[in-house]
Amino acid sequence: MNSRSLLPFAVLLLLTAACRSSEQEGTVAEARDNVPSTIEGEQSTTEKVGATGRNHGYIRRFYQQKGQYYVAVDYIQFLKGADAVAAAQRKGDAAMDVQNGDTIYSVFNDYYIVNDNPQQRTLRVSPTAVVTLWDKTAELRQYRTTPAEVLAKGTEVFRYAPFVVESRQGTVTSLTEQFVP
Repeated sequence: MNSRSLLPFAVLLLLTAACRSSEQEGTVAEARDNVPSTIEGEQSTTEKVGATGRNHGYIRRFYQQKGQYYVAVDYIQFLKGADAVAAAQRKGDAAMDVQNGDTIYSVFNDYYIVNDNPQQRTLRVSPTAVVTLWDKTAELRQYRTTPAEVLAKGTEVFRYAPFVVESRQGTVTSLTEQFVP
């Protein structure tokens, strides 16, 4: 079979894929539009990690040792909107769609996580630190808890979602679960 006989089939396949992609993007956009802005969260504004700051990260370990709480943090960049798309394009992860001859890039649910350095940093957690989590069982809402309550209930809450880690002079003062749709 020569390449000329495959041309009509290839064009039909591309048109079908483009139609399906537009339908999916509409569904994703509708879902994204239903997320209230108050729970959308914030975007990482810096890659610099210091002794005092506010950064996004994955909590890889949360434990107590000799009466003191500790957390192992893998810092990340949590990006949204155009910044997320640009980062995903640089990494080759952006979804590509052609609309009216223009190439449109996007990322799923309008966010993208960059983790160029998987190094974990262990920080002491203040016993008065505030841990804010999402309750996703009924109506979506945030609730506050303490490091002691987190350990008593189990650290599974840290397994998948990124957190906003706030620290002062090398001690974690706040852990807030980042909402991800």
